[in-house]
Amino acid sequence: MKRFSLIGVLGVFCYLVLLPAAGSLAATAGPSASGASDSVTYQGTPGQGTRLIQSPGGVSGLPAVSSNLASKGPHVFIPFRSPAGASPASGSTSGSAPTVSANATMGGTASSASSTATGAGNSGASVVQNFNGLSDLDSNNLNGFADTPPDQGLCVGRDQTLAGSPVGVWEPINSAARETSRNGTLLRPDVSLATLFQDPFAEGDVRCLYDPATQSFYFTEIGFPVDAGPAADDNNTTVDVVVMNSRGVAAYQFDTSLGGPAAGDCFGDQPKSGFDNNALIISTDEFCGPTESNYEGAIVLAISKSQLVHEDAKVSDSVLGPVSLSGIPVTGLDPAIGTGLGTGYLVNSFPFDAAGNNNAVADTVGVWSLKNDASVTAGHGTPTLSGKAIASQSYAFPVPAASTGDGSVSASGITSEAFLNPDDSRMSAPVAVTRTVGRVQLWTALDAAVTFKGGTTTGDAAAWFQIDPTSKRVVNQGYVVAQGANLLYPAIQPQQHGPAAMVFTVTSSSIDPSAAFTTLGSRKITTVAAGTGPHLSFSDAAFDEARWGDYSFATLDPSGNGIWLATEYIPPVASQDPNDNWGTYVFEVSGH
Repeated sequence: MKRFSLIGVLGVFCYLVLLPAAGSLAATAGPSASGASDSVTYQGTPGQGTRLIQSPGGVSGLPAVSSNLASKGPHVFIPFRSPAGASPASGSTSGSAPTVSANATMGGTASSASSTATGAGNSGASVVQNFNGLSDLDSNNLNGFADTPPDQGLCVGRDQTLAGSPVGVWEPINSAARETSRNGTLLRPDVSLATLFQDPFAEGDVRCLYDPATQSFYFTEIGFPVDAGPAADDNNTTVDVVVMNSRGVAAYQFDTSLGGPAAGDCFGDQPKSGFDNNALIISTDEFCGPTESNYEGAIVLAISKSQLVHEDAKVSDSVLGPVSLSGIPVTGLDPAIGTGLGTGYLVNSFPFDAAGNNNAVADTVGVWSLKNDASVTAGHGTPTLSGKAIASQSYAFPVPAASTGDGSVSASGITSEAFLNPDDSRMSAPVAVTRTVGRVQLWTALDAAVTFKGGTTTGDAAAWFQIDPTSKRVVNQGYVVAQGANLLYPAIQPQQHGPAAMVFTVTSSSIDPSAAFTTLGSRKITTVAAGTGPHLSFSDAAFDEARWGDYSFATLDPSGNGIWLATEYIPPVASQDPNDNWGTYVFEVSGH
């Protein structure tokens, strides 16, 4: 989501700035990337990222870095605007959202719901671990300022920087990160994103991934190069990358401004990350020009995985794009996590049309193949990115989600939110992978408006997709829907054997924002952590914009026998910050 800072509860605006990075050269498109074709190909341009620091002692050995935002008041991370400049929340889908049936009556700790998933039937999945995650209060205590929303991340794997290499559950959010054991016990003190990334201007959109093949963690977020400082218009972003494994921890920066202020003059927004056998793959959305009013599409960075894993002083990368498909600059291109092959895959939806306006209803998605990314490490040849638009189920631009607030504003500028912001219909969830011999399937989900069957009421549901990137077709898809309730920011995680699990926030005019999940085909939604009240936030009065999200996350347990899920909800009062009372919840469900 497009990020700016907001200083002070009543709204004195300034840009959130980080520092500019040594990094990649400007991207160039291949000759077949022009026009409005449903199939396109792009060639990479080589670049390089520089290591900021390497600590053999792991995170505990990193020097403490104070956030540049400390003592400046609460901060709002402003939601993504459409390429045409309109707020996604202003989009209307009245009369055009798909009509679906649902029989859920939400409430209590478990409710039944409708899903158009086929196959799995009643899964019998149960919650085996669950605990309160980070909240705005935790982040505020650590950094000295409140912010919203959290930008949920989650990764689970063996932490070889700790004695005994225990399984660590990492939860990074804005603007903090926490590592716990499987039962929620702290394995180390919480760390600020400024310290984790060695970046005093740490901006957000944080993700973390675990790579079992190299037993490495990768953390990513928006950054600015720390050796030069931000440009006057702050259009000189980097992506901050941290790798952690048995060698310790190392922090890097890679340019996402298409060459810096003197060249592309771009702000690289919302880094999304995945990997294959050869490369860490990251995409960012490129807003260019001195006012960031020229949206050029997403770029893809293929970063040498072996050089990262060895924590080399210099790490090679290649930049591809900005990319368009069917004549539309692509927004939210999302890499698959762990293809197990020498090929990377990415997917995108179409939340906006060719003019950059909100797309009321779309019925195609994009599927992309990244080939020859071993060339980034080898130093000869170049990666190739090919994309194709394919038919899918219809998905409508989401609508503001009714919630339990009464709309009142306190004397201190805190709003009791009657509606939560679902942002837009991009694929913001992780792209998970299942494998057969030499072939993979991609799984992802998005927010979409639906009209409930038998009435005129419209709400937000979770649309999911299973995509075969080899045959370039959607092989399975559906909706998870709760009658009269909204399911926000879904994330889906399949298994090799057993049903896929999906996590989301559930809310309605009578349901406080709560953490919930389902398994495809089970026709049951389980509320794991019920919200304790309405969302109370400073962002509405200060910015005239409700904020919630912007992601949930899901990942497999490294044993392969469980699925870890995390999402946002309203925690107990003791965990609430007076500026904004959001919290997160982390839990594991059984794999069978």
